Amino acid sequence: MNKDPKYILRILFAKITIISFFISYSEVPAANKNINTNNNSNVNTNTNSNSNSNVNTNGNTNAAIDNALLLKRQQEIERKQEQLNSVRNKINTYEKRSDILENKADTIQNMLSSLDNEIRSAEDALNKTQLDLNNIQLSISEKEHEIVLKEDDMDKRRKFLEEYMRKLNHLDKKSSLEIILEKSRLTEYFREIENIISFEDRLRELLFSLKNDRTNLLSEKYVMEDQKSEQVALFAMQEEQRLELENNRKDREALLAEAQLEQGKIQELMDKGTEVASRLSAEINALQSLGTKIDFGAALEEAKTVSQLTGVRAALLLGVLKVESNMGNNVGGGRYTNDMNPAQWDRFKSICSELGYDPKDRPVSRKPCYRDSSGNCGGWGGAMGPAQFMPSTWMGYKDAVSKVTGHNPPDPWNLRDALTAMGIKLSKVDGVTSHDRTAEHKAASIYLAGGNWSRFTWYGDRVLKFADKYEEAIKNN
Repeated sequence: MNKDPKYILRILFAKITIISFFISYSEVPAANKNINTNNNSNVNTNTNSNSNSNVNTNGNTNAAIDNALLLKRQQEIERKQEQLNSVRNKINTYEKRSDILENKADTIQNMLSSLDNEIRSAEDALNKTQLDLNNIQLSISEKEHEIVLKEDDMDKRRKFLEEYMRKLNHLDKKSSLEIILEKSRLTEYFREIENIISFEDRLRELLFSLKNDRTNLLSEKYVMEDQKSEQVALFAMQEEQRLELENNRKDREALLAEAQLEQGKIQELMDKGTEVASRLSAEINALQSLGTKIDFGAALEEAKTVSQLTGVRAALLLGVLKVESNMGNNVGGGRYTNDMNPAQWDRFKSICSELGYDPKDRPVSRKPCYRDSSGNCGGWGGAMGPAQFMPSTWMGYKDAVSKVTGHNPPDPWNLRDALTAMGIKLSKVDGVTSHDRTAEHKAASIYLAGGNWSRFTWYGDRVLKFADKYEEAIKNN
């Protein structure tokens, strides 16, 4: 069966036309008969009958139209609710994937920290090996210098010995008689012979000692060179280990960058999904709303007044008002007994009692329906008035609002009080009263999500988008 309202209206109007036709058709002969034969009672009877028939028909038509519109609205709410549930399921999936990526990134970060420690240890070992190499090279250089000195000394002594040997050879060419005759005494001759022999023996010992010293120095040098070779090999191995660790670190950095990039993409999808979910919630709220739209001129004047009282820019107040309740039109179509967390009931009833309201008649935001795996709805509504304050939050601001507006008690459904509470809350962020745009963006995001505001910056984007438009309107006003 086609449930399109236009189709139903066409059918209803067709029925009305047919009924009117038959009524008109039946009235003509009745009138003729009244002229010719009947008295006025028949005319009155026919007139009353037609009048009742028209009333009933119009009443049925209006009821049918109302029912059709209600049916269409309910179908639209159900359709949007299904879309909202689908979006939220996707967000949940993204969140799970984001958690996995975050754990992966944390694991890689821990691995990088461990690799950094290993690289530092490898570099320390390299530095120590390099220091040992430098010390060995210094020792080798010292030994080489000592060897050079020993060799110089040996050369000098060898030359002296060679000179001495030439003199001995020269003496050998003389006869004993010639040598004796050259000496005044025979004892001098023998003493000189003994000195020569003794000096020669001593010189040979020195040469032998120098040779041994040189040999020992060379041995020590060879040992040091072997040590140096070992240290060079060790240095090369340690350098290879360090390079391998560096390569591992680069690989892990690449994996971390990849995980962070994917996490960023997932976050973008989550943000977009959250924005769509917020829009759908607002549309559902609008369809369910019992609020009364606020005239922009009246809202602007109130915003200007509250701006002077709180220091918050009037356009920013209007931007939040637009996003929160569509300028007061969407204050909610819910009731506290169905849509509000029972933990909030006592505060809500206390607020209503102070203001003389029947809590059963006060509109609050409907609870969102987040379908779980069993198909049950979860989540709570219960926000009050144009600024959409929860009862517990309002209780924390009511005294400050009363002090500013002079209303005691203040009314969350009153535009001046609602905007004042909004302004006080926004002004808590440093820079908002100086009209710093970054601070305003943060304050708007906090207005929605509190301490978790950094994941809902899209809300701040929307608020400032409307605030910019209102700022232009204020300037041109």
